[in-house]
Amino acid sequence: MSLLYVSEEGWIISHLKYLNEIYKEVRTLENELCNLGFNKMIFEINSQYLRQNQVAQTIQEPHDSAMHSKKKRKRSQRLPQKDLDEVDRVKQAFGTMMSVAKNRGLFCWNNFFDNNEIARLASMKFYQDTYSDKDENLYGSNDMDNAIISEAHNKKYVFPRKCIFYCYDVRDIEKKIELNNQYDFILLDPPWWNKSIRRKKMKCAEASYKMMYNDELIKIPIRKLLQLNGIVAVWCTNSSNHLNSIVNEIFPSWGITYRAKWYWIKVTQTGDTICNFNSAPGKQPYELLILGSALEKNKVNIPDGKLMISVPSAVHSHKPPLTEIIKDYLPSDPKCLEIFARYLLPGWTSWGLEILKFQHLSLYEIVDECKKNERNVADTRSEHESEGQL
Repeated sequence: MSLLYVSEEGWIISHLKYLNEIYKEVRTLENELCNLGFNKMIFEINSQYLRQNQVAQTIQEPHDSAMHSKKKRKRSQRLPQKDLDEVDRVKQAFGTMMSVAKNRGLFCWNNFFDNNEIARLASMKFYQDTYSDKDENLYGSNDMDNAIISEAHNKKYVFPRKCIFYCYDVRDIEKKIELNNQYDFILLDPPWWNKSIRRKKMKCAEASYKMMYNDELIKIPIRKLLQLNGIVAVWCTNSSNHLNSIVNEIFPSWGITYRAKWYWIKVTQTGDTICNFNSAPGKQPYELLILGSALEKNKVNIPDGKLMISVPSAVHSHKPPLTEIIKDYLPSDPKCLEIFARYLLPGWTSWGLEILKFQHLSLYEIVDECKKNERNVADTRSEHESEGQL
């Protein structure tokens, strides 16, 4: 559904295609079926992201901009050799995959050097439209085999099939979810504390989120939620501090054994990385996914060093779906939980303070005529409960 290409090195994913696929058949409030499409402008990433003072030069000299950027770095700043070797391995695996992908026509050929203006404007509109939405203390489910459109707190949302969601602070998780080792896979996208987001919070509140320290993450009862043979995956920036915290502090506190590190490489519509691979400390064109298991000798072999390549959303922390990637390492019909989720997935339980933002109906458009459904409206079951109100 979302996998465009699979190889020994990893996967190429279409986040947009995945979202469109899961909303191909949606039951409306009027008991009709329609086909919804996600706002594709959010994925209009046509070129590397640049600062405003670099834009004019890039339009005139697009091929020289990267070299100009490199010259500005201090030559004394270089990554340790082991990190340089890691970047080189990722770069080589990426080149191998993209060579085949481009020959197969999986990426377009264009000459847009607009600094992703369309995506930037779409992202800005998203923040403006959803900033005032306060959907905390809300939970619900869609038990139907179809996605549905429903209302919560006087707003219209679309919910994927067979989903459950909790819009609560993570500190309340023990009060709301049974801690009975029920999940085969738990995915987390922690709001890591970092200076960049702190600066954004001071300048633009809608572009920021609530950050957490490591000692707060440690308190999440992961081991009590996870099956004995379960797998945990944590999204992480390429910060060595965060990586070391997961492997040496957070995983051991959860009773989880480190198994593998995967790389989410972000590319433009043309298949180029959204920034250069760097030999100096700082930004890389990838984030990390750190995987661990409840048992040191889990019966499933989780390979190390896999690549996940996709065009990223212009909205911060709108991560690509892992459903089709992770299924090969889980039992059939697995129970999956995402913590700090920012959108809902079919068949998953989702927890987070921002889980409904990407479900807002304003982000979708009808791409197919609605058809009257013969089934009775009463057959549709969607439950929403907030504190003191059903």
